Amino acid sequence: MNRIAATDVLPLGVTLIKPEERNWEPSPSGRDQLYLLGHPNKPGPYLHLVKWPPHSKVLAHKHPDARYCMVMSGVHYIGYGDAFDEAKLHAHPAGSFFTEPADTAHFGITKEEGAVLYFYGMGPSSLVWVEKEEPVRK
Repeated sequence: MNRIAATDVLPLGVTLIKPEERNWEPSPSGRDQLYLLGHPNKPGPYLHLVKWPPHSKVLAHKHPDARYCMVMSGVHYIGYGDAFDEAKLHAHPAGSFFTEPADTAHFGITKEEGAVLYFYGMGPSSLVWVEKEEPVRK
């Protein structure tokens, strides 16, 4: 059986990020992000994880690109519209898949369990607030 030793050079195009090598980056919103492939701010495909802490909330916003998301752990609640409305939230437990169509306003929260979300999209992207400001996490 052939195995690649730790000292071997990986083939061109192969990316390997071991758990101990993960570099979660804090964001002003209090949600940590881990960029696995590309970056939402740059042209091309991107994959990244977003770690939502418990009791986190994001007001209505949109992105110019379509995004595809899977909930990796916890439960994430998302709603669609121009203003945060708890009555419009849909619960997405771990394993759920959902989309955020381009230029579609949406908002979300986590409750006591928090969540980790896995996003795929094609950059460049940005975040456009529909509501005036995001609340500061306590």
